[in-house]
Amino acid sequence: MKNKIKVLIVIITLAFSLSIMSNTYSRYVADASGDVTLAFAKWQILIGDEDITNGDIKTLNITPTILANDNVSANKLAPSSIGYYDIEIDASNVETSFNVKLTLENEDMPDLKITKYSINDGDEIDIVNNEINESFNYSDDIDIINIRIYFEWYDMEDNIMSDEEDSLYANANESITITTNLSFEQQI
Repeated sequence: MKNKIKVLIVIITLAFSLSIMSNTYSRYVADASGDVTLAFAKWQILIGDEDITNGDIKTLNITPTILANDNVSANKLAPSSIGYYDIEIDASNVETSFNVKLTLENEDMPDLKITKYSINDGDEIDIVNNEINESFNYSDDIDIINIRIYFEWYDMEDNIMSDEEDSLYANANESITITTNLSFEQQI
């Protein structure tokens, strides 16, 4: 009977030892896996409710405001007219910093000068070489960016066109177009 008890104790001890060893061994061969999900930053820019980020070239109609003065009625262009137009950029779905470049073209009537601009009713900034370059940081939490561009029909001694040329152009054309090209680029 003593031998049976000894054998039983040895079997129990051996079973217990094997149980501990199998748990210890399985810790070294256990596998695990995980997925890392990375979200892309949003990049959707709207101008006048038009999405311009899908690769298509958009032509937008922008209505200017021409201020009345002592010699010219409102929203009519003539020498001494001063006006502006707004470009509203909706960057609420942009999660990166970006640069915007505007090039302004008015080759038909050089006496109509594009003079300055402001952003969100801020300080007026002089335009150099008919180009505007601005940077916006995503951390500034800017949703709507309004760029106001000012123009003026100079009637001064240093005019490029003579009064006769101004009159001929105005009589031959019902309106004038200022082409405004915008390009956006993500900052890297």
